[in-house]
Parts: sequence; structure tokens; C-alpha cells
Amino acid sequence: MVDEQPVFLRVGKGGRDMDMYFLAHLTNIDGERREQGLKEHCFQVAEYASESIGNAKLYHTAYLAGLLHDMGKAKSEFVTYLEDAYQGKEVKRGSVNHTFAGVVWLLEKYHNTTMERMACEVIGYAVGSHHGMFDCVDLDGENGFLHRLQKDREILCYQEAVNNFYAEIAEEDTVDGHFQIAVQEIKDFFAIAKEEYHSDSKEVFFQISMLIRMVLSSVIYGDRRDTSEFMRQRKTPQVSTSDWKSRRAYFETKLGQMDSSTTLNQVRQCISAQCLEASERMPGIYRLNVPTGAGKTLCTLRYALAHAEKYNKKRIIFIIPLLSVLDQNVKVIQDFLPNKSEILEHHSNVIREKENGEETDRYEFLAESWNFPVVVSTLVQLSDILFSDGTSSIGRMQALCNSVIVIDEIQSLPKKMTFMFNMAMNFLCQYCNATIVLSSATQPCFEELKWPLKLAENSDLVRLNKEQMQVFQRAEIIPHVDAYGMDRNECAGFCQDRMEEYDSLLVVCNTKAEARTLFQNLQEKAEIQGWKIFHLSTAMCQDHRQNVLRQLRESLHAVQQSISKNSVQRQKVICISTQLIEAGIDISFACVVRVLAGIDNLAQAAGRCNRGNEYGQLGKVYLIYLKNENLSMLKDIKHAQDSTRKVLETWEAEKGSLIEEKSARQFYRYLFEETKGEIKYPVMDCGIKIYLADLLANSNGNARNEKNKKFVLHQPFKYIGKTFTVFDQNTMDVLVPYGQGEYLIRQLKMMEEEWFDLEKYKEIMRQLKKYMVSIYEWQKKKLDEAGLLYHILEGRAKVLDSQAYDSCFGLMVVEEQAVEHYIL
Repeated sequence: MVDEQPVFLRVGKGGRDMDMYFLAHLTNIDGERREQGLKEHCFQVAEYASESIGNAKLYHTAYLAGLLHDMGKAKSEFVTYLEDAYQGKEVKRGSVNHTFAGVVWLLEKYHNTTMERMACEVIGYAVGSHHGMFDCVDLDGENGFLHRLQKDREILCYQEAVNNFYAEIAEEDTVDGHFQIAVQEIKDFFAIAKEEYHSDSKEVFFQISMLIRMVLSSVIYGDRRDTSEFMRQRKTPQVSTSDWKSRRAYFETKLGQMDSSTTLNQVRQCISAQCLEASERMPGIYRLNVPTGAGKTLCTLRYALAHAEKYNKKRIIFIIPLLSVLDQNVKVIQDFLPNKSEILEHHSNVIREKENGEETDRYEFLAESWNFPVVVSTLVQLSDILFSDGTSSIGRMQALCNSVIVIDEIQSLPKKMTFMFNMAMNFLCQYCNATIVLSSATQPCFEELKWPLKLAENSDLVRLNKEQMQVFQRAEIIPHVDAYGMDRNECAGFCQDRMEEYDSLLVVCNTKAEARTLFQNLQEKAEIQGWKIFHLSTAMCQDHRQNVLRQLRESLHAVQQSISKNSVQRQKVICISTQLIEAGIDISFACVVRVLAGIDNLAQAAGRCNRGNEYGQLGKVYLIYLKNENLSMLKDIKHAQDSTRKVLETWEAEKGSLIEEKSARQFYRYLFEETKGEIKYPVMDCGIKIYLADLLANSNGNARNEKNKKFVLHQPFKYIGKTFTVFDQNTMDVLVPYGQGEYLIRQLKMMEEEWFDLEKYKEIMRQLKKYMVSIYEWQKKKLDEAGLLYHILEGRAKVLDSQAYDSCFGLMVVEEQAVEHYIL
């Protein structure tokens, strides 16, 4: 990044020139009155907006949206509003409407031919939504554009704002010139989309929805960047694409120091070399389909650095679906890049060290805009950027342009999002110059669906021969699935039998209730036999899980040491876990038992078996069927079980592993066929099933009335954004009295007796991130009824009573229901 440069802004002296009369912002900085002129702000936002998505070939579209976004501020009413606020008078934030004027002006001036209507609605939507989305047409058939056109012009001071804008901000000819080029930009976009999708109106209009969101993102970004610079009196440093060469050189030096003596590491080197070679290929959507334990993080980082250097990419973005593995991936990336300050870790659990106010403000804007060379974030954050209604999330979408985006464990994508994900990835690649890498040991066949993912030619980064694949075959998969299944006691007995054969055993269950019951069934036997037994689930807070994982790793290391020394007396270890342990956690057992789920889950569980060949022989992975599972609220797992059963019906062991590519692809074909009604994001509205994917494709049945016919866009964007969530269940975070968390909760409670200190509160809550668990509404109700959940600081924090948090299982709720995230 470059150093920040000062912004030289005028200091108010009581009188103003006319070009400074209409203000965008007015504040006190270091004891002096500081004002930013509206003209300066509008043109700067236009510049920043157009620069941010220039790679999408929407320069003039974004420029004009930025220029017009605050047209409604060009009136004396807004100047009075700012002056009153500056003088400390009571004003209601947002009480002066400034977003309608630009929309109304565009629609009245340019809503003529089809492409002009399209262009002015696209630009008008970005102008009207830069502080919050609206529905083009809502589910009652009401039109958001008409609502703005019909607003009382006197209340808006509309004509005053338009006249002042022409006179003091931008000339009409300037605006008109940008609009005519913007029409051509959108016409070109529309033509490419029609050709790419063979004039399929749904797919074409889905791409238009993505275009609208990208233009809106550019305006939000430009507005917040310029406002941040004015408030901080500093220009924001921008990512330097010229530094990829030095970053890559550092990486290659570190990589060259790694051990290459073992056969496994030699195959990993081969995979890495193929990724480097593939980085020369043109930008597109690619797949990295290699077994677990192949070193995907370093391979994709090597690819991304080389590709970014060759094609002058703006940034590299790593998307990790699961928080449980994000930390270790971040550590790998930090270790192989020269400057940790160039890496943004952005997710709900991130904890940063306390900094001074100015540095915090600067960081917060950079984090909000993802203005870093390397970003590591979660699937939830990426999905919110693409589909939610949060303006902060939308503002980050521009950061995806001209980036390398690596999405790890892509099989974890919730099935309901499949069509929307495919269309969004196609948009980023085809129109925004993004390169996308989907990484998984079990690649879903997204390219075979009705709304397909448009993979690049020669889309696989790596191809391994049979001998290389065998190096990763450290365990044998043994299906133990029949029509009857096992009950809980039989399952416990099966696990005990495995412990007679092996020194370490991992059992992966589908629900927390299963894991807890099985642990309890095995606990007495473990104590008698002297086994060390562990339990893991997301009912435990982060610090609790980390402590258990540390003890578990120490115990497994002792087992592996005793094996290598051929000791007669050996400690035995058993762990009962939910699927949080599956994806990417670096841990290894001699034997694994996986309760029936998808082939993707089976492959991940197998990746925890004999991971580095530590046990001197082929490990064993048993797939078992547990009868009477309560999966009523876990339909994705039930669908996955059914699809796995279909694969098992035709699978022959001698023709390959159950988790190899052929079986995985067949599994996904069955799965997508079984869930074809669920992969367009279904929701219920007034008892009727509708699909968010269809709404984004402009297929809004409520728009079919006379008043909406003259408008091209019918998408209910606000409804879609508010309805969209990656996970279906609404949860809330509660603080738990585990370890240091108990002390920190006491600190919070002490604040009730003191004058409330916001900064102190934020600092304590920052430390408490590791001592939270998520609970569902039904859990909250039971805890409230039992008096085990209380509020402190006037409801700012919810705290779990110590009686409801167990040192082994974490959160304890009587009559636990099977309502959990599939992806933990």
C-alpha cells in the first residue's frame, strides 16, 4: 500500500463562496469548523465509484450514479439541517430526504427507449439505494420507482435541488454525455449476456441484477471512502498491484525450504508445480480437485500470487466456509507472505489489538471496503456481499472486481444457494475480470445444472495419475450400512469393538444430541479401560473447543510416539464429535467411524484418518447407519443420506474408493436431482413457495399489472436482501462463564454500577468473542423459563448461568431438539 496523503479542505470562516454553499458534510475537526462542498463530494464519489468497477466496463454508468447520488442535497433545507446538527440542536438523522431527487430526475428525463429505460433504472436504483435498498416492485405489486415519482415535489424541494445542481454542481451537458455512454455500456452488457445465455430471459436478467448491485456497490464505496477521507483529513492508501512480484518471491523462497524427502511431499510438490503452471491460463472459473491432505492452502496461494502478477490483479481473496479452520489457514498464509499488515482477516470472530482512534478509523474503512492485497473471509461474508441488504456488505462487492477468489471446501455451500451462487460466479468472471478457484476433495458438478457454472476451458488446475492418487490413500473405506441400522447402544458397542483393534478412534455424528448421547454411553467403559475420551461440538465456546483440541492433539501425539517406539503399554484415545472436526482440522486417528451423511462428509472424515501415515498401516473408515435419527430439521443431511445410499447400491469396491471423483460426481448428480426444487432458494411468503433466484431473474409475478409495464426492472431487491441468510435458523450469541470468560463477565456486570463507558464495553466484548455460543429461539425460551439466562447492561449482553454450561458438553438444554447448522 502507498502512504496516506493529506486532504486539504477549506476551513469555514462564516461566509462561503457559492461553490461551497451547498454542503455534503459539516463537522468539527481538531477544534475547527470543517465543511466539504457538495460539488467536490459528488465529483470525487463519481471518480471513486467509476475507478472501483472499471474492470466491469461500467465506468460511465458508475460515474453518473456517483455524480447524481446526492443531487437532493443541493437545497437550503439540507444546509440548515447540517448547520443545526453542527450547533448541537436536536435533529433526526436522515430526516431530510436527499435520495429521491436524483431518481426522479433520471426517470423524467431519460425514461424513453428500452435501453434508455434500462440505463436510467439501473443508475436510478444505485442513486436511490445508497443508504438502503428498495424494491423495484414489491410482493404486493407496488413499484418503488413510481413511489418516488409520485412523492410530493414540494416536500422534496425537488425543483430547487435540480436547479441548484445544474447551476452549482454539474452542467446538464456533462450529465447527458455520461448518460449516453452509460446507455451504450449497458447495451453492450445486455448483448453479451443474451449471447452467453442464448437469450434465456431468466439467466440474462439475473446478470442484470448482479450489474445493478455492482453499480450500487461502487456508489456506496465511493461515498464512504470520500466521507472517510474528509473526516480523517487523509487520502486512503490503495492496493499496489506492482508488489505481487516481491510477495511471490518471498513465497517461493519459503516454499523452497520445505521438506521434500517423503513420497507424500513429492506428490504435494507436483500438485503445487501444476498449480503454478496453470496460473498462466486466462482468467476464468477453475477447480482444484485433490484429496484431503494435499496442501490445498499453499497450492492455491502459489497459483493466486503467480496469476495476480501475470494478469495485474487487484487482490487475492480466500473464502473459508468454516470458522473452525479459518484460523489455521490464516496462519499458513501469514507465514508465507512478507507483510502480515497486508492481510485482512474479516469475519465475525476476528479480534484485533486496540489501536489509537485515527488508526482504528482508517482500519475500519479499509476493512469495510476490503481494500487489502490479501483478504481471508468466510462463505457467510461473501454470500452477504452478493445477496444481503446490508449496505456495508454491498459496498464490498466492488472489491471482487479484478480479483483472484479462492473458495475452499466448496462442497459446503448450502444447497439452497446453488443456482444463485452459479450465476453470481459467472457474473464476476465474465463481466468483472475475476478469476475464481473452487477447491475441494469432492467437487460438486455445478456445471451440469440447469443454471450452470461456466467453467473455463481446461478447468482443472491439477490432474493426478493413479500412482499419485494412491499416495493419498491412507485409509480404507468400509461401508457398514444396511436397511436396519444400529441403535445407540449397538453403535456404542461397535465403537468399543473398534477400540479393541485400534489405539485411537474418531466418531463423527450428525447432531449434537447424538454426539452427547454416544459420549455418555462410552464414558464408563473408557474410565474402566483407561481410555482418554473427548467430546467436541459447537455447543462449546471457541476457547473451550480450542482447549479440548489442544489436549486431544497432545494425547494423539503420545499414542503415535508409542507406536513409533513399539511400546507395549499404549494409551488409547477416543473422540466423539459433530462435523466441526471434519473440514481442514489437522488431526489424525487410526480409525474413524462416520454416521451416514453425504459422500462429501465421508471424504472429509476420511481426511482425519491416518493423515500423515503416522500409524504404520492403512487406517480404517467405517460408514454406519444410525437408526431413529431426528433429522426433521436437517433436510440437507437427509437428502445427502439418500443420495449416498443410491451410490452404495451400484458401488463396487474393486473399481475404486467410495470417495474418488467418479463416486463423488455420481453422488452430486443424485443429490441435485433429489433437491432440484430446493436449489433456487425457496422461501414461504403468505403460504406460497417462491424462489429468490427467480425474483433476482426478474420473474416477479406480482409485477404483472398496467402501472409496472413501462418499467424494465421488477426485482424486489429489499425483500430478497432481508430474506436472504446463509443458514436458515435464527440464532443469538450468549456469553458463557467458561475459563477467563467468567472473569470478563464479572467486569461487565461491574459496569452496571458505574458510569457506562462505551470504549471499555467494546474492549471487554472484544475479549469475550472466544466465550460465546449461539442459541436458537427454542433454546432461549427454555433457558428463560428455567431462569438460566439473564441480561446485563440493559440488555446489551445476554449471559448463560453456570448451571447451563457443562465442562464437558458446553451448553446444556433439557430436551434438546435436533436443530443445528449443517455447516458448523
